[in-house]
Amino acid sequence: MRHQSVPLGDLCEITASPSSDLFATLTVSAVGTPVVTPADITSAQQIRTETLRRLPDAPAGVERYRLRSGDLVLVRLGSVGKVALLDADAGDWVYHSSCIRIRPDLERVNPVYLAAYLAHASVVDQLLSHVQVGTVPVLTAGSLKSLPVVLPSLDVQQTMARALIEVGLQMDIQQRILGRLESVKQGLLTHLLGDELSGDAASRPQTLSLDRRAPRTRRTNRMS
Repeated sequence: MRHQSVPLGDLCEITASPSSDLFATLTVSAVGTPVVTPADITSAQQIRTETLRRLPDAPAGVERYRLRSGDLVLVRLGSVGKVALLDADAGDWVYHSSCIRIRPDLERVNPVYLAAYLAHASVVDQLLSHVQVGTVPVLTAGSLKSLPVVLPSLDVQQTMARALIEVGLQMDIQQRILGRLESVKQGLLTHLLGDELSGDAASRPQTLSLDRRAPRTRRTNRMS
């Protein structure tokens, strides 16, 4: 069964990036308006909240670039194609000049489906084919609006969205397990080697300096 293909601009409100001048005072301060930048977007299409920088005083005009739950943020400058789906944590966030906001029409397209669609390798290739080549790759809002989106029925999209969410949860679980195993691995080395990993030079065994003129000795496996 073939599905209809609809330009992205017919399914979403696509807002171009704000001026970079608005972010001249961007800081790591804990006070101010959070700004989503390309560096904050993870491979899981989420926002890394702990890295968000802020605008201490929101300049005039920044209100137009506010984000809300269900919005997508797409990187348009540099790492073109990275995309994140905003959840309820978005609050009073705004997006950076290196990004574009995509606000789906919820009566026509499911945001979870759309985020996964835009992140698909073949779709990213289509996006890159519209990039203006220069010192830094740039994707414009105009070219993004013409991107064709394969659009199943809303019921099918919602079914796919539920499956995608479940896969995402399983991926998150596996990543957490890998993180714990990495901690166990580090702990084993610390337990086995003890003071030799403490950083205390006085407690380290003396080692011979390498000298090209010295006779070669039998090599051993340090991990055994």
